[in-house]
Amino acid sequence: MVKVKPVATRARRRDQAAQTRVRILDAAYRLLLAGGYEATTIQMVAEAAGVAVQTVYFVFGTKGRLYSEVENRVVLGDAPSEQWRERPWVAQMQQETDPRKLLEIFVEVDTDIKSRISPFVSALGPAFPSDPTSVAARDRGRDEFFGFVVGRLEAIGALPSHAMDIIRVVNTTEAYADLTTRRGWTVADWKEWLTNLLSGQLLRAPSDPPDSRARLSTWSSEAPGSTRSSRGGGSGARGR
Repeated sequence: MVKVKPVATRARRRDQAAQTRVRILDAAYRLLLAGGYEATTIQMVAEAAGVAVQTVYFVFGTKGRLYSEVENRVVLGDAPSEQWRERPWVAQMQQETDPRKLLEIFVEVDTDIKSRISPFVSALGPAFPSDPTSVAARDRGRDEFFGFVVGRLEAIGALPSHAMDIIRVVNTTEAYADLTTRRGWTVADWKEWLTNLLSGQLLRAPSDPPDSRARLSTWSSEAPGSTRSSRGGGSGARGR
């Protein structure tokens, strides 16, 4: 009995520390989204999280480190991005054998991710890290996720050559932001367009030759509604 109490106490303290960490990250995210990097101070974060300034520094060390961890949580919304394989939709993708439905799940999940990343990147502006190390880290995380989807498509026999290249070049946060914030597209428009585009590019019939994929120049015809091309939506995404 003597040993049980310290163990329970340590467990309770770990839980409290984890909860404090989450409160700080959530507060920092809200403030960064509202005011940007330069305007967001550690004092503001501490007050919003209901902790002392010293606590923020004790947990994260520096403002830069705090920012990095906030960015890492934006992808999934409530957990570090490297935990994406633990999400229920991963099991859905692993079990799905219909290529079109697999792409629909992918587009749904990826659009949800972009809906968080896009405003965050916009709010931070020039403060968003663009150094080679940060860019490489983001690319690795994205490519791991996209690579998983490509692997599933390959497993069910729906994969043409250059699939990874196609997904990377058309499915970008920049294209999503451009079309949904500047070109007047709804999120539903984006999902429909991207699903149709990727289906046309990646889901060729097994009897089709490798070079039978639709040309990327037909993007605008894949956009939802005949008015999209007159808006310049396809060229807007293509320019990215």
